[in-house]
Amino acid sequence: MPVRVVTDSTADLPAHLVEELRITVVPLTVMFGDETYRDGVDLSTEQFFERLTQSDALPTTSQPSVGVFQEAYERLASETKEIVSIHITSKASGTFDAALRAREAISDGPRIELVDSLSASMGVGFIVLAAARAAKAGASLDAVASLARSMVPRVHPYVVLDTLEFLRRGGRIGRAAAFLGGMLNVKPILAIRDGVVHPITRVRTRKKAVDRMLDLAMGHPDIAEVAVLHGTTPDDAEELARRVSERQAGIPVYVGFIGPVIGVHGGPGIIGIVVVGGEREAG
Repeated sequence: MPVRVVTDSTADLPAHLVEELRITVVPLTVMFGDETYRDGVDLSTEQFFERLTQSDALPTTSQPSVGVFQEAYERLASETKEIVSIHITSKASGTFDAALRAREAISDGPRIELVDSLSASMGVGFIVLAAARAAKAGASLDAVASLARSMVPRVHPYVVLDTLEFLRRGGRIGRAAAFLGGMLNVKPILAIRDGVVHPITRVRTRKKAVDRMLDLAMGHPDIAEVAVLHGTTPDDAEELARRVSERQAGIPVYVGFIGPVIGVHGGPGIIGIVVVGGEREAG
């Protein structure tokens, strides 16, 4: 039986790749007041951002319960005895811990290797895709898990936000708090490093911020894959993807959505780049 790969909905994976590679996606939840939605199941990205812009109160998010993970693992037990489960950074979410406790709760089931991506969005997604492709090719559990862990320092997410307000209100601002109280009407550029949101710089206009983000992302050596992601600006994302392809001819460039769980903290207008490459950008 082949190794199966599990992740969570924050990976923002394209649906056709989830189906093609038989990836199991465990949804986080988004709450608008008393209304609860499963990310990517009951609530699409388009529906989420429409609600977000109209809602007076900031929605909240929650990781999957231990029981939800346990059900997913036990459901896969009829198809495999080996699972690699890869999740959003444990430094920003309890999702990894819930998966860990679910594994411990299964007394007689598949062998499960857990991988903390120390990342988010397609930073998780690229690790998952590498693992799932290796599993489909027949790699062993240890080989798939080892490949996934080797990818962790190679994925680099960057985002430009229209505002830090959503990160601040959601309590996930981390080191980016250094930007609060600074200049008004600036566009912050953030990165995820070692599982934590890091402030990179502030730029006065969105265009210049996107230009700077592109330069940072393209500064990594040995770039193999790129994802361009957005919440509400598909035209901007397509234009950014075109510019990436001009600078990195011949490499795969995915264009997709930043999902509801990340969107709660990034807000409307968020746009990002995730690269698979060397460990640090140049300059």
